[in-house]
Amino acid sequence: MQGSTPVECEVLNVIQGAGIWPDCDDKTQLLQAIQVLADAQGMNGIAAAAGYFSMMGKMSASGATSLNIPEGSVNIGGNGKGFIITAQTGFDVSDAASHDGSYTSLALGDDIYIYAVDNGVAEAKLIASKNADFPDGYSAVTSRKIGGFHYGRVRPVANRYDTAFVPTVQIVPNSVWDLNHRPTCDPTGMVEIVPGGFWADIYLNSEGGGTWPENVPVSRYGQTLIRNDVYARSDFHLLLRNAGKRLPMVEEFLTYAEGSPAGQNANNDTAWAANSNSGPAPSGAVAKAVSMFNVVDVVGNIWDYLGDHSDWGDTLRKDATVVNVGKDASIPRGMVDHAEWRNFAGGGVWNYGEEAGSRCLHSGSKPWFTNGIVGFRGVCDAL
Repeated sequence: MQGSTPVECEVLNVIQGAGIWPDCDDKTQLLQAIQVLADAQGMNGIAAAAGYFSMMGKMSASGATSLNIPEGSVNIGGNGKGFIITAQTGFDVSDAASHDGSYTSLALGDDIYIYAVDNGVAEAKLIASKNADFPDGYSAVTSRKIGGFHYGRVRPVANRYDTAFVPTVQIVPNSVWDLNHRPTCDPTGMVEIVPGGFWADIYLNSEGGGTWPENVPVSRYGQTLIRNDVYARSDFHLLLRNAGKRLPMVEEFLTYAEGSPAGQNANNDTAWAANSNSGPAPSGAVAKAVSMFNVVDVVGNIWDYLGDHSDWGDTLRKDATVVNVGKDASIPRGMVDHAEWRNFAGGGVWNYGEEAGSRCLHSGSKPWFTNGIVGFRGVCDAL
């Protein structure tokens, strides 16, 4: 363009190179051009292809209510819409400027999500929200969920098995996830147990949405627990499948239960396990019943149903009674040919007293029983 400065010429070259006709009244054309060229060329630093996300490291907790967020790039809203994520140290989600107003203060049991939103400039704005779909004031087109965490109870390794220690309520450090660092299932209400290995539900599961056989269980604080009363224990695998999870094995239970204090006969101070209890408590009812991996109610309350199965004895028999149980009891589903089919459960039940503990195991659990003393939590492999 005649009379343009060298810088203006360079800018015009970029705009025209992206196939955009220069318009002096449109102040966003350079950003549009960069996004289009990034989509076509795969440029470093600007993520434009639909679904793209990159981060130089992973999100992590930096305090009771704050996160460290590395720099990165993210696509928001489709091809050609790439945005930069600027690194932030101590991003305080309790600050009104950092959230969408879906909460006024953080509360025990909250699941919080971090969104990158289209703020009209090349740098995405980060917003915390309790909403699981998109933050208030934005839509699925103008926002992208990139991470999150659970606000719950935390027991440090140094305080494992410490019966006097009351776990603090804060961002649970090993619950922090982002799109590159998470389990393969929905990370809501989960913690990382083995880095790069597996994640586990923080809470024994309760009902989420949907109806059998497609209902999805959830890991949430303060809820009525799913038990083997209307369900048989052998129904649990299907519920967990609906959540993209699986039953834990014995060794996984022993790992995530480590550090949670044993129950006591006369009180529920360290676990819901007093001999006088007549039934379960809602998830997370006992403040001290937290393991050093921040998994709740692994001791007492109801048994954790585990995925290890065995058979006792030598004489096999064909048995339909172990099949015609639970939700689909009226539907013929064959027979089990077994001697004494059994599986493991862990942690103890509500009135187990001092017998309940992080290494309490029951190897004689009967998968077809509907006696209401067993529940479950899911585990999932890391992405």
